[in-house]
Amino acid sequence: MQSKQVLSNDEIILNYIRRNGSVSKAIIARNTGITPPTVTNICNTLADKGLIYEDRQERSALGRPSMLLKFNEQKEMLLIIHVRTHNVVCYVVQSGGIILHQMKQSIIGLTVEEILNIIYHCAEDIIEDMRWTIAAIGLILRGPVDSKKGISIFSPNGKWTNIPFKYILEERFQLPTYVENDVRCLSTGEYYYGSGKGIENLLVLKFSYGLGASLIYHGALYRGYNDCAGEIGYSVIDIDESKTDSFTRLEEVASETAIREYVLNEVKKGRLSKVATNEDILADAFRVEPIYEAAVEGDEICLEALNRVGKYLGITLANLYNMINPQRIILSSAMGNAVGTMDPILRTVLEKNLHRAQGVDLVYSGNGSYYTLLGMVDIVSSRRASEVWLNGGR
Repeated sequence: MQSKQVLSNDEIILNYIRRNGSVSKAIIARNTGITPPTVTNICNTLADKGLIYEDRQERSALGRPSMLLKFNEQKEMLLIIHVRTHNVVCYVVQSGGIILHQMKQSIIGLTVEEILNIIYHCAEDIIEDMRWTIAAIGLILRGPVDSKKGISIFSPNGKWTNIPFKYILEERFQLPTYVENDVRCLSTGEYYYGSGKGIENLLVLKFSYGLGASLIYHGALYRGYNDCAGEIGYSVIDIDESKTDSFTRLEEVASETAIREYVLNEVKKGRLSKVATNEDILADAFRVEPIYEAAVEGDEICLEALNRVGKYLGITLANLYNMINPQRIILSSAMGNAVGTMDPILRTVLEKNLHRAQGVDLVYSGNGSYYTLLGMVDIVSSRRASEVWLNGGR
């Protein structure tokens, strides 16, 4: 069961500085509600531990200049492994989010055992590389994750169940390991560093090969009773009431995979399209961007695909908005310029199905991989702060 995490003043102040760049003690006190004398004492302690430093002075219109404090972004090196739909991406990144190195390997057509071996060998190669001194591992996975136990409950792309990655990686490499769902990492990154900054009640929807959601509620990541909240793509819908067995998962009709499937099916019927022979569309590791581009250029089949999938996506957004009532919804996808085509479709459906006649603060984000990485770095750094940094460890 999800319980409210209570942070110490030290954690609150360190996290605030870490997430907000160069800030003054007065700003810290104002925005955290911690008294100025306490802020001063804690900041002195954090500086003594090498966690923050005096960055520069900021001139003030009134009174003396303020000294701005900044997080020591080089505090640790982290290994972040992101198991995506078609590849595994490994990053060496500083605890401040600066990428030092990255490598990618395809997992198309591989067995579970082969994918797991890529994860382990990737970690081994980087950890044994003398250039890097890795302090902790973060593993980003699709599908339900028990983040506390570090177990991947189910992987929609790897097709495995109940793999205890935290235990396996910690035993193998003797490094603390943190495991998290990709959409939760995305929402954390958007909340602290992206389009959700300052939005205390935020809903992030990842529209990609599948469909996932994550909720920031009163500034905290909502995980659900047993850490499985947000699997909106597994919602069951009836797409044809005239049939007795027409139930399907929502992501089968509201995802970029559904867009591609519609286009390919129409091309097979003999209809013409600009993307009919596009290798990026036909490949197993397909890219949907050419379909978006063709839709912007007026391709009939591609426009139909966006309209069809947009209807289901719009209904999904309306249902989530009516149920949760967030301040803002971020839709993360690879739409690019096709946002101008998709947005009217979504808003038309939203306006017809909202419980209250009010505008929805819907924004689009096209850099999901980056914010997913930043989110995982933030999650790992928060845990390292409470478990090690503030206790005098490295």
